[in-house]
Amino acid sequence: MSIKYILIIISLLSSAFINAQTKFTVSAPNVVAVGENFRLTYTLNAQGSNLRVPAFKDFSIISGPNTSSSSNMSIVNGQVTQSVTYSYTYFIQATKEGKYKIDAATIATGGKDYQSNTLTIEVVKGQGGQTQANSQNNNNQQTQSSSIPDVDGDDLFVRVSVDKSTLYQGEHLVATLKVYTKLDLAGFDNFKFPSFNGFWSQDIETPSQISLQRENVNGVIYNMGVIKKELLYPQQSGEITIDPFELTCIVRQKVNNRQRSIFDDFFGNYQNVKKKVVSPKVKINVKPLPDGKPTSFNGAVGKFTFQATIDKNNVKTNDAITLKIKISGNGNLKLADVPKVNFPPDFETYDPKVSDNITSTAAGTSGSKTYEYLLIPRHAGNFRIAPVEFSYFEVETKQYKQVSSEEFNITVEKGADDNNGTVMSNFSKEDVKYIGTDIRFIKTKNIELKPTGHFVLGSLWHNSAYPLTLALFIVIVVIRRKQIKENANAMLVKNRKANKMAKKRLNSASKYLKENKREQFYDETLKAMWGYLSDKLSIPVSDLNREKAFEILNSNNIETETISNLSNLLDTCEYARFAPNSDAGEMDKIYNSTINIIGLLDNKIKRNAKT
Repeated sequence: MSIKYILIIISLLSSAFINAQTKFTVSAPNVVAVGENFRLTYTLNAQGSNLRVPAFKDFSIISGPNTSSSSNMSIVNGQVTQSVTYSYTYFIQATKEGKYKIDAATIATGGKDYQSNTLTIEVVKGQGGQTQANSQNNNNQQTQSSSIPDVDGDDLFVRVSVDKSTLYQGEHLVATLKVYTKLDLAGFDNFKFPSFNGFWSQDIETPSQISLQRENVNGVIYNMGVIKKELLYPQQSGEITIDPFELTCIVRQKVNNRQRSIFDDFFGNYQNVKKKVVSPKVKINVKPLPDGKPTSFNGAVGKFTFQATIDKNNVKTNDAITLKIKISGNGNLKLADVPKVNFPPDFETYDPKVSDNITSTAAGTSGSKTYEYLLIPRHAGNFRIAPVEFSYFEVETKQYKQVSSEEFNITVEKGADDNNGTVMSNFSKEDVKYIGTDIRFIKTKNIELKPTGHFVLGSLWHNSAYPLTLALFIVIVVIRRKQIKENANAMLVKNRKANKMAKKRLNSASKYLKENKREQFYDETLKAMWGYLSDKLSIPVSDLNREKAFEILNSNNIETETISNLSNLLDTCEYARFAPNSDAGEMDKIYNSTINIIGLLDNKIKRNAKT
């Protein structure tokens, strides 16, 4: 009986393992031409039975199913892994134009039925006659010229494809750089990507190996390969032009010579030819954000959630409190500015620690961004932090959304190390001792004597202390009110700390430079330059762009040469993020140039402000 139970358990476990691992899929070309024969293949990673396929009523079945199987065994660290694949292939012919859906098929394995995925196949007008005529013309030209034929622009071209051409400022779009070909490509050379001026750009991860897939372009079937995908956030309104994308393709072409041999007929004579192709410009219409922006709006566009918390409400003086603000969702998270927080003046505060967990995909930038403030209360009492407000523009509803945290009430008690209270000290003197005939504490040195009735109270020194004390108090009050007014002006605070914040970002860039992390280095360098311009020139992040920054620099009497050097440095950093051959020497040169240009701008702006 025990053996029987063991066999039943093993059978159940095996069945569960098969059910958990079984995959049944179908694959076929996305686009085919009328009269073209193509393969439709069902794949199962286990042995199956009773295959039931849908009726291919919109296609003509030439043959099938043709069954084949393959197995693979691998040994890694002594562990043996074996996989098996069963394929069921149909040869099908497209008979008429249109888009047709192929329903799911069903197969049985392990005592359970499995369904495949569905497919949509687009059938376009047949190109057979035209292709044959073009091929015949090419053959005639090859026979007459006995040389490599020119590559036709209809046979090979590139495009910058965007998923939307009209959007709001701060809303994302995806630009896909594609190559279309009817020819045999052997590789690519000399990429020149668009600069994406006017956009904040972010790479979308794509496979390093470019694979070609069929795509319908104006009724003609091409093999399409994705070169690069870029996530773009427009930083200004109006019409923005995406520059052309340039690519040199290596085309493998057959060469026919006048004098042919039997080896040419058997093997063929091929040669690689380089062909440079350029995409047309793409124009994007960027709409400005509507009026009615809340006062707490800092340029966030998308759909977000907002949360603010503190780690403790009851502390002692000089104990640390952490205020954490977290923004989550999908949108221009990387460009979202820190929400404004009104801290009690008795709290010592530090710049927030910013951390993010953000991923960029074709659906946009999603994840979370966290700001952590360190607060230290210096005096005892009851304190209040007003609710923190956060606003964003939601594209779906075309409305501004405003959310706020709860109010934070903090009780601060006097701590053991609090030196702000009154301190009482006791002093003791030694008892008077009689030594011989004299008494201690009698002074024997010269003493300055004052006449009887002379008091400090009412003296000239005493009377002059009153106006001096009053004048000192007025000076302190004026200075303190000026500090409070300046701290209330967020733009002025950012202006004063612009150079400090730029140095902090450049320190991060220096760390990435030493670690040879190229992309992170250029990201931090760009953030340092754009952040400095935003803070120093008092430009909100939502309105920050080259034209506005350079216009304000011109109004500050900054030389044209300096502005040109700044523009070239921004272009170099933006391009170098994608340049595959940038080395450490180039990165070091860019780092030093960034320090020099920020220092030069800071000195000139301060000098002009004084004059």
